[in-house]
Amino acid sequence: MNIYGYLSGRSLRFLFIGACTLTILLGVIDYLTGAEVSFSIFYLAPISVVAWFVGRRSAFVLSLLAGIIWLLADIVSGGTYSYALIPYWNALVRVGFFLIVSFAVSSLSDTQLRKEELAQFIFHDLRAPLSNTISGLRAVRDLLSSKEADDDLNDLVRMCLISCNRMSLLIQSLLDLSRLEIGKLQLNQGQVVVKELLDSALEQVSVYAKRTNLLLIAEIDQHIKEIYADSGLTERILVNLLSNAIKASKLGSSIRIQVAPYSSNLISIRVSDSGPGMTKEWVEKVFDKFSQTEIGIARGEISTGLGLTFCRLAVEAQGGTIKLESAINVGTTVTFTLPTAKLAA
Repeated sequence: MNIYGYLSGRSLRFLFIGACTLTILLGVIDYLTGAEVSFSIFYLAPISVVAWFVGRRSAFVLSLLAGIIWLLADIVSGGTYSYALIPYWNALVRVGFFLIVSFAVSSLSDTQLRKEELAQFIFHDLRAPLSNTISGLRAVRDLLSSKEADDDLNDLVRMCLISCNRMSLLIQSLLDLSRLEIGKLQLNQGQVVVKELLDSALEQVSVYAKRTNLLLIAEIDQHIKEIYADSGLTERILVNLLSNAIKASKLGSSIRIQVAPYSSNLISIRVSDSGPGMTKEWVEKVFDKFSQTEIGIARGEISTGLGLTFCRLAVEAQGGTIKLESAINVGTTVTFTLPTAKLAA
């Protein structure tokens, strides 16, 4: 087993106590060798291990401990300085250096962890529609061989196409996320017929809604015909929100999507479900990157944690706003706005 594998398998307490013991041992060596020989760089080994495997706070504590131990070893060893405050200054500089390394290493650890979690969740999200496609194609093969009714065959082919489109939308959303974050996604905005937009989004999730006997209800204010938006981007927003609502909804319940005037040049689109809802703590950070990962884990679900982050960025890129309202055992409503015409520069 390599060192990384060994350390990964140890408990956090074991790693922290072991790092503290090694730090004290380095302090003893520092004392025995005297002030002429410096061992300060070796303190980075236990500090880095704690920062990577245990956490930033523990690494900060160990950094402070290392600085104190180095100072005591320097003073007790009888080092002489032109000014009495010099060893204290040196200790302060070393602590600052240790803290910077602790922060850098713990940040790298967090980034690596997020990448691993993201990869796992992406594979999970892609696996479901891919499995549907494979199962559907196998059933098509069986139907063709047994000469079953054409209607059944058409339904299965439709399911396969919807699943493939769902995968395509998910992958495209992930690719566009980083561009949206830095404002470099090229938008293709124009006048879009609202009913056609909603029909296309509802078609994308219809198979999943049908499986759980969910009723999808679309209500469009009679005065609203068109909006100024990127059709493909807005469709992905709707599919994301509808997919979340389907996951959260109870069997046989309904999901409502409503389009209504919001202001003189904005319309609002609301997606509501009657699922379990969210606590206030979750609602406040639900649009933050990866926050859905934490919420999903708490619920026993798996998610990329990027769906609502994508929705927020995609809405804001088109000049709109988005908010989420939720209550436990009542349900969740996500509302976003889009312009009805091109906004003035």
